[in-house]
Amino acid sequence: MAQLTCSICGLAAEDDDLVCRGCSGNLSRPVVARRPLPGAGDPGAVGEGDPAEEEQEEEPLLCPHCGAPVPVPTNQVCVACQRLLVGVRPSRTAAVDARATRRDLPTAVLRIRFGAVERTVTPGGTLLLGRAPAARTTRGLLARHDNVSRRHATVGLEPDGTAWVRDEHSTNGTFVNGSPVGAGVRAPLRDGDVLRLAADCTLVITLDGPEEGER
Repeated sequence: MAQLTCSICGLAAEDDDLVCRGCSGNLSRPVVARRPLPGAGDPGAVGEGDPAEEEQEEEPLLCPHCGAPVPVPTNQVCVACQRLLVGVRPSRTAAVDARATRRDLPTAVLRIRFGAVERTVTPGGTLLLGRAPAARTTRGLLARHDNVSRRHATVGLEPDGTAWVRDEHSTNGTFVNGSPVGAGVRAPLRDGDVLRLAADCTLVITLDGPEEGER
């Protein structure tokens, strides 16, 4: 049986879950098409395992940003790079050139850990932290923190691997290792930094850089 995956944040779920444990969104189960038995209906129908049928099977959908498989066609977020699939069309052709070497691929990933849950930002991407509908991948995680603003802060990762956080004029402030970040000001983020929203919402920053052999 295929792994049930949240169509909003891409987090894996158990078969008996009704809502996502990560973002609290409703879980929708894919409809499984029933295949007719060999020989039923059209006498010329192709039976299971026939090479002609295998040629007609479609390739899996792929994320247009990183080329990772999209397990559920209705997913709104890529399960690998966490970038939005809304407004872009997953394709059946990898966006990443298969001939590309590891040196051609992104060499840094920004990881933001919310307790046991993690969100990632790839080079050139941003992630909105808050309780507004626009903060799709963090809204459910921060919903219980009433002192966190609807649009509290934005974290980003530049193409060169530089990470940063910008306070979005929040009510109760944004802090990096205890130091306040000015409203509308970008502050640098480094591996191991502790990012705090308001008084008690603590997030841990991990910045994965290139391997030693690639530096």
